[in-house]
Amino acid sequence: MKVRFAPINVPLKRRIQTVAVLQWIFSFLLLAQFCCGLFALLILGNFWFLGVLYLLWMYHDWETPCTGGRRSQWVRNWTVWNYFREYFPIQLIKTSDLNPKHNYLLGFHPHGVLVAGAFGNFCTGPTFKNLFPGLTPYLHIMPIWFGCPFFREYIMCAGMVSASKESVSYVLNNVGGGHASIIVIGGAEESLNAHPGSLTLNILKRKGFIKMALKHGYVSHRGCPTKHNLNTDS
Repeated sequence: MKVRFAPINVPLKRRIQTVAVLQWIFSFLLLAQFCCGLFALLILGNFWFLGVLYLLWMYHDWETPCTGGRRSQWVRNWTVWNYFREYFPIQLIKTSDLNPKHNYLLGFHPHGVLVAGAFGNFCTGPTFKNLFPGLTPYLHIMPIWFGCPFFREYIMCAGMVSASKESVSYVLNNVGGGHASIIVIGGAEESLNAHPGSLTLNILKRKGFIKMALKHGYVSHRGCPTKHNLNTDS
């Protein structure tokens, strides 16, 4: 195993794309720990009262990740995400029209190492909105991340919400429609099976999303991996 350096003549745009991906990897792997460390310093230091105030805020705001979150279009539209998507590149291909008057349950797989595809398509930029106008995507992730001080605010700004049953139900029960609940079916277990040249899906024992679909009266929509309300014309 050896280190391979990029050629000097790599275009500047490609270098910026690489930096964008590196900062995202840092955010995914280390930012939560950094935020916890910062919170510990506040509690143990001279500014302990700020930590206490934030604890009170978390207590008051604890249910927000299960009730649609608190997204920020400013964060979702950061220029860095454009370079992030272009690096791979990440694309979203539309195969079916979705009526914005209804809610949808979307299954995403494979998980991959860092869920780059789901994050790039559903948590950044206008890609999803442009293809499916009137629909707002909610990417469901492990509830444990929302117990991390400060980090929870950041991921909610990107449009992530809890993967709990209550959270999925909240999105699908929106009376006016226009909500899309995205579940990474294979979960974190599937990320451990991400290897070059192979595609392993852990879906046979993952029936939770099917139970949620049945509970809320959803059926398959024209062979598309979305779920569509039974009261529609499909």
